[in-house]
Amino acid sequence: MYFEEFNLGDSFQTKGRTVTETDSVLFSTLTGAYNPLFIDQNYAEGTRFRGRIVSGMLTASIAIGLSYQLPNRPFDDGFVAMAGLQFEAKKPVRIGDTLTCRVIVKNKKSKEKNGLVELMIEVDNQDNVNVMAISQKILVNKRAI
Repeated sequence: MYFEEFNLGDSFQTKGRTVTETDSVLFSTLTGAYNPLFIDQNYAEGTRFRGRIVSGMLTASIAIGLSYQLPNRPFDDGFVAMAGLQFEAKKPVRIGDTLTCRVIVKNKKSKEKNGLVELMIEVDNQDNVNVMAISQKILVNKRAI
């Protein structure tokens, strides 16, 4: 999508994606995030989470990936780069949870040849519990005149 095609308040719903054991192990291995909460069931059972959880960075990565797959393709033509990302983990995500996202256009700022678009991504699990909120800023080209 090009800058002009983003409208404040537009909302898009992603498909679902189930977080697997493989996702969690590969993410920990790839990033070096060997937190025992992510990889050690015996340790994790003794914590307030009562079992393993998924890295917040993995949850955010899956959410961003889901938004890239939206049918209106906001990250296709026009997309230049991710300019910023903040997230708040609200509830733990576990292996076997299925995540879906609502992507909402929150703000737009025009520049000479492009613009900055702020997206709010609300991540829910299979029980419709909000597990994460993400604020993502993307740089988007304007249509050539």
